[in-house]
Amino acid sequence: MTADVVVIGGGPAGSSAAIRLAQTGRKVRLYEKSRFPRPKLCGGFLSPEGLIELEELNIISSLRRSGAVPLHRVVIASQRGAVIESSLSEEALSISRDVLDGFLLQEALRSGVDVHEGEDGFAHRTESPYTVIATGRQSLAASPRERLRKSTDYFGIQTLFQDAEGVTDQVELDLIESGYVGLARQANGVNVCALTTRETLHRWGPDLDKVMAHFTEENPMLRHHLKAASRTRAWMAVGPVNLGIRRLSCDHTFYVGDAACVVDPFAGEGMSIALYASRLLQRALDQTRKPATEIYAALWHETFSPALRWHAAMRLLCRVPLVREPALRAMQWFPQVLNGLTDLTRYHRIAGEEA
Repeated sequence: MTADVVVIGGGPAGSSAAIRLAQTGRKVRLYEKSRFPRPKLCGGFLSPEGLIELEELNIISSLRRSGAVPLHRVVIASQRGAVIESSLSEEALSISRDVLDGFLLQEALRSGVDVHEGEDGFAHRTESPYTVIATGRQSLAASPRERLRKSTDYFGIQTLFQDAEGVTDQVELDLIESGYVGLARQANGVNVCALTTRETLHRWGPDLDKVMAHFTEENPMLRHHLKAASRTRAWMAVGPVNLGIRRLSCDHTFYVGDAACVVDPFAGEGMSIALYASRLLQRALDQTRKPATEIYAALWHETFSPALRWHAAMRLLCRVPLVREPALRAMQWFPQVLNGLTDLTRYHRIAGEEA
């Protein structure tokens, strides 16, 4: 078929964009380089905002039946033993990406999307009025300015553990000198996903088990969780990770998900932002007042930029020990402060689409 829109990348950003655009009657072709199911490095946290999107995309019931774990608390533990805990204002979910991505791609097929698994969309470019880039491959998706910019030294590593003690209904961030380790229970174990630095990996690696052992020495809470745990999946790693906006639109091309912006994992909003961006894309294409790419970029900044600035501020807070420890100790006594900061890191739906 001749496509109205070609989507490159079948993760949450690409599949949700394809579903929404197909539901408006457009002919959509989606290319996904991998074949599903496939493992994907991710913390697996779906915030309440993300659950709203997945309900509209008709997969939330399937996710719950597949073993998605409800989350009700957020816990932050420092290297010096400060532990703060707060209830989430609404339920969140923990789910592995191979499960989530599979359900989204199946829904795309049911919505009439012409799905091509195992094909690189960049090698099979089809003439169409619009293209949506939903893959984070930097060499192809990044702007020329970013490719010339010096990379950060952040790297992500992820695996699964069995028999981790005390990880139940919380999403937890255990702070370490080089970043943080996130933990959340999933159907097949506890997902452990860390953001660290190149220097740390060089110093304590390349064996990632030794890197994680070093992290447990740095953080007593992490050590407690993993003291009797065993790793059940091979390590995955990605990097360098360039946090921040990459490119939003140009010509007749839109960027979503990591292709648009790599969201700081600390905030836990990455997948929700990827899902909600598909709604902004649909809205931009449905109007005729201005070029759709211009409208999309404006909507994206209006919706996400305030939260992204708070993400950066929170990351800075956690990287400066002289600020971090007193702040965390204060929040032990006043946990409502954490609730306020959490609200600031969440994006707000555009006018007329409040839940």
